[in-house]
Amino acid sequence: MPLEPAFDWHCLHAEKGAPPRASDSRRRIRICLAGFLGLLAMVFGRVVQLEWTQGAAFRYQAGRPIEVRHGVPGVRGRILARDGTVLARDEEKPALAVHYRWLQEPPDPRWLRLTARSRLSRRERTDPDRVAAEEARLHAERAEVMRGLARLAGLSADEWQRRSQRIQARVERISDSVNRRRFAAGNVERARDGRGEPPRPPTWLGRLGSCVLDFLRASMDEPPARRMIVAEELDYHVVAEDVPLAVVAEIQSRPDRYPCVQIVHRARRAYPQGRLAAHVLGYVGAVPSREAGGRDLHHPDDRVGRTGIELQYDRLLRGTRGEAVEWTDRSGRILTSYRQREPGIGRDVVLTLDTQLQRAAEELVESARHRRAALQAEGEPAGAAIVVMDVRNGAILAAASAPAYDPNVFAGGEASEIEPLMHDPAHPLFDRVLQMAIPPGSVFKTVSAMALLEASAVAPTEPFFCRGYLHHPDRWRCAIFTRHASGHGEVNLADALAQSCNVYFFHHAGRMGPEPLVRWASRFGIGRTTGVDLPYESSGTLPMPSTIVEIEGHPWRAADTQALAIGQGSLRVTPLQVARMMAAVANGGRLVTPHLACALGLPELPADATAADGTEPAEPAEPGDDPLRVAPAVAIPDLDAGTLAAVREGLERVVSDPSGTAYATVALDSVAIAGKTGTAETGPGRAEHAWFAGYAPAHHPQVAFVVVVEHGGDAASGAGPIARRLVDRMQRQGYFARAYRTATAESPVAR
Repeated sequence: MPLEPAFDWHCLHAEKGAPPRASDSRRRIRICLAGFLGLLAMVFGRVVQLEWTQGAAFRYQAGRPIEVRHGVPGVRGRILARDGTVLARDEEKPALAVHYRWLQEPPDPRWLRLTARSRLSRRERTDPDRVAAEEARLHAERAEVMRGLARLAGLSADEWQRRSQRIQARVERISDSVNRRRFAAGNVERARDGRGEPPRPPTWLGRLGSCVLDFLRASMDEPPARRMIVAEELDYHVVAEDVPLAVVAEIQSRPDRYPCVQIVHRARRAYPQGRLAAHVLGYVGAVPSREAGGRDLHHPDDRVGRTGIELQYDRLLRGTRGEAVEWTDRSGRILTSYRQREPGIGRDVVLTLDTQLQRAAEELVESARHRRAALQAEGEPAGAAIVVMDVRNGAILAAASAPAYDPNVFAGGEASEIEPLMHDPAHPLFDRVLQMAIPPGSVFKTVSAMALLEASAVAPTEPFFCRGYLHHPDRWRCAIFTRHASGHGEVNLADALAQSCNVYFFHHAGRMGPEPLVRWASRFGIGRTTGVDLPYESSGTLPMPSTIVEIEGHPWRAADTQALAIGQGSLRVTPLQVARMMAAVANGGRLVTPHLACALGLPELPADATAADGTEPAEPAEPGDDPLRVAPAVAIPDLDAGTLAAVREGLERVVSDPSGTAYATVALDSVAIAGKTGTAETGPGRAEHAWFAGYAPAHHPQVAFVVVVEHGGDAASGAGPIARRLVDRMQRQGYFARAYRTATAESPVAR
């Protein structure tokens, strides 16, 4: 069978009878080339036009220095004692600041590449191997410079790395926050734009432009690929403070060896008296992350008060931020700098503290703590507290808490020194004066006696026979019965206070009921904060029939009334509350507001304008604009003068009567003391808390004071000797021989 001839496909493209034609593309190439040359001519013309009209302006801007603005922290005001002793102040110290890119690990690839290329010539930058070698050399140089700086600053390599990591973590948090908000804002805007299809431009040119923009624009579903660089990534960060002058000279004399370092001067908080009044003063720290960037605290490098007076009066002490301006060339070299706005200086705060008495009180509580710590079981806290208050106006003359700490540790910010304080089982950061809420024991019988008399449950001279226990020998007993198997015999109210007869208060309080006890305890400030100008004060706990279920999980019982009458059960008080209570007994029944700040001073002046001792005399604030105004003393309602006199008689006999519980350990020949011992039970197998609360002189009171030793055992031996030495120290300082400037010649009780 013959094969069919192959089909000729060319015949489909050729006219019948005409040879096939080849396609010629030269014409289209010439058209494209002409269009390209036209566009190039337009660009060249625009370049010529810019050079002709604005070339000089562009060259001027390119050579113009770059302006960089920096915030300058304000100077905090001083804290002074009433005698002018400086307790806290800012000191300007040189600090070592390193550029963030040199601290960052791993280094930013873009910065590393650009910095390496800037060190090469224009011809060398075209060689990838040469650029890579320069990047490796820069990487090694970074490590060597960091090691050298660590040695100069006296830091180990690990400590330098920890500080660098803290700086990097902070900068990364700021960068993440900024970029997160930026991306979120972009997503919201894109979502808003995508709610409806925008109308197409009506002209063909507009449609063409829209297509080009859609092609060039990133997808709406994806965030911008490139993160925004925040200012902190281009700034210098302090790694070491208070560097020696030799280090400053080394770095400033060899800028080529330390290209990433600046010496800056920073104000550092200093506490010249060390541990003295540490809990009262508190310390400063970094701005909490929730406040950084806020209206008042707008810079993470600010230092603010975290506890004590530093926190309470932070707005007064804190200075306003200034602004410094630096002009640099394009390579980052500083050409000139100046202060656009000088930082402000905060106000001085003057305290009511007596530095000599405060130091004596701290020595006493520290010695008591060490003595009890040697006798206590392992794991039990060994703390003590003393507070001394002016009974007339509530001015705190001494407030000692042991163990104490050195607030300079927090000013330095060394984690290796701060961490042990945080985990110390003795809790040195815990202010026992206003935060330690524990049972007061028999000290509370002062309030119980007031309630008994005001409720007419007993007359001051009404006798009661104490056999050592209430109903059964194994419960509701006096301490004398547990030691000697005997009672106090016939006693009246003053005897019961002087000899601390539990059975007397068990019996009469049980008959009276809880309401008068709770009412009078509340009137003397128990169960609520005192209003002292210090943060984090504990309110303690005053159990009531209406709250006992929440506290102990059962309804009020007769046993709760009897326990409350002797300061046990769920009752919890602070030493400051007890001092306020005793001040009210001493001053004739007026409840004062404890306070520490008494005046505002002027900001510290330059050295040539200060007094010879380096301090500027404080001036009280204007009466009409006084941020330190203290609430006036409030008379305790319905308190009869006869009731107060009967209770005061019993408190005086606690110390002056040979049968009184504090006669052997507290009584002094030089000054009459009134007060009450308190031995508060803490549970089986644990030593009791030892209290002594009183006032002096007994007949013309000027000061109220409280001594408490955690797990100090019997109050007479655990707290009594400390109280005696405290009053003796005040006597030798002349407290009771001279009149206070604010006092009158009359006794407050007589008024």
